[in-house]
Amino acid sequence: MKRKTKKRAQSVLGLTLIDGQLRAYHVTRTKGGPEVVKAVSAALKLDLLHPEAELVGRELKNHLDEAGVRERHCVVGIPPRWLMTQHTKVPDLGVEDTASYLQIEAEKGFPVDLAQLQIARSFQRSTAGEFVTQLAVRKEQLDQLGEVLKAAGLKPVSFSLGLAVLPQAIPAAGSGGRITVAVEPAGVTFLIAAGGGVAAFRTSEASIDSEAGEKIVNGASIARELRITFEQLPAELRAEVRELFLTGETTMVRQLADVLGDWAKAAGLAITRGDLPEKNLAAEMAERLAVNWLERGTPDLEFLPPYPGRWALLMARYNSKRLATAGFAVAALVLIVVGAFGWHEFRRWSLQSEWNEMQAQVTQLDAVQARIREFAPWYDTSFRNLSIMKRVTECFPDNGSVTAKSFEVHGNAIVTISGTARDNASLLRVQEQLRKAKEVQGLKIEQIRSKNPMQFTLTFRWNAST
Repeated sequence: MKRKTKKRAQSVLGLTLIDGQLRAYHVTRTKGGPEVVKAVSAALKLDLLHPEAELVGRELKNHLDEAGVRERHCVVGIPPRWLMTQHTKVPDLGVEDTASYLQIEAEKGFPVDLAQLQIARSFQRSTAGEFVTQLAVRKEQLDQLGEVLKAAGLKPVSFSLGLAVLPQAIPAAGSGGRITVAVEPAGVTFLIAAGGGVAAFRTSEASIDSEAGEKIVNGASIARELRITFEQLPAELRAEVRELFLTGETTMVRQLADVLGDWAKAAGLAITRGDLPEKNLAAEMAERLAVNWLERGTPDLEFLPPYPGRWALLMARYNSKRLATAGFAVAALVLIVVGAFGWHEFRRWSLQSEWNEMQAQVTQLDAVQARIREFAPWYDTSFRNLSIMKRVTECFPDNGSVTAKSFEVHGNAIVTISGTARDNASLLRVQEQLRKAKEVQGLKIEQIRSKNPMQFTLTFRWNAST
């Protein structure tokens, strides 16, 4: 399945993470065509499959931030060693039958349950019929890669095969075939294209260490692996292959060309070399991944898992047995809810019947309570106002130095007292006595006029509950 984005990005980051090396190319779309904005090359201290994906992602992000790369959409080249392949001839069947047949072939050819694999198919057409190569990657590896990219703040738009996007790596059907041998110190990769698709893909050890510490290509081993891979192809596809293209580390490519010269001549293959003096093969693939995505969109060999919908995510959590259990649980829940509503309706009906029987008596009692509330103030036995006046009187002096002319109690026991005082000291003593009363709260002088005698007005709130 190809992954669709809502809007094509105007720039993208091509990434390869092969053998502990980061290669990244930020490519943008211009009027003159794709243009490289920035390039990043760095060694990674942590392995891509390190159990702490967040740490790998953080290291990757640090390298990109240090290089000033802000692009978040990325096209990633799958490490070649992750790939497994299976080649078969396609019988003349309908579309649905062909898909079922290829699934059976994949089950026989891959040593892993198909549910754990992400598979891309490459078809080849020849005079003998149609063939297909199924290329598979473990989903756990892709999930790990996705977690690393997420931790690095990147959004993958494609997981593809870097070697397949090199120019003329897969010639069009009818234009001949080609063997691409990518040589790097860490390993060699074979890609045989014929009939317009990938006919074979394989990786092998590439080098040995010399006494001087140099990397010397293990030509005999590579030649043997290449011959085996080539001879395993059907004769009709082998007949189309006319070119042996060598690319990668320049010195090792030169050594390999010398080793494979005789075999290539005997097999009718013309040897060509794609030296990369300014950058290595991984960097070339990273750039081409980005350029191809901007020019052509989703590649033919796509390994990025499709976005699952919410319903698919929900269903994926359950196998058939769990789903049946969940179905029984839902049915039981529905029965419980229906029973609860039935019981609720029965109780409502029974309570309504009881209410109808006592409604007349309740109406009479409501009328009596209403009259009680109406006349209750006339039967107050607490004598609140007299209690307030008594307490205030106790706070006034007996010698007449402070006298009250008016005493008012408002609403929520707000008391206002107006009077005269012979001098300020006498008035202060009255204030002090009132403040000592625990029922008196918020005492304050509202007004003082004249001097001899002083006319004052004070207020406080009476709280009998304290």
